[in-house]
Amino acid sequence: MTGIDRSAAPDVLAKSAPDPVPALLLGRLAVDRRYAGLGVGTALALHVLATAVELNEKAACRAVIVTALGQTARTWWERLGFHPFDPQQPDELDLYLLTSEIDATLRRAR
Repeated sequence: MTGIDRSAAPDVLAKSAPDPVPALLLGRLAVDRRYAGLGVGTALALHVLATAVELNEKAACRAVIVTALGQTARTWWERLGFHPFDPQQPDELDLYLLTSEIDATLRRAR
């Protein structure tokens, strides 16, 4: 669990949220290059998101937060529905997915 300073959070994340905004921090997620492209990373991320839905029932959190390893990883996270904290910053690697968006992400992935 982590907290995002409400004054630094995007409006959609900060709206009606306590300060700090409760969130789930997903540590670095990577797959060995030999297994890249096989869907292992996506399966891991989807498992984490499904777990976040369960966690949200016990310890409310507003979003899942990740820091992408680079621009390629950022694009990968964005395909899963994650948003940059500051869309005006093309190099932004901190991303979030609202817990209210997780179900849609899981449905699209199936």
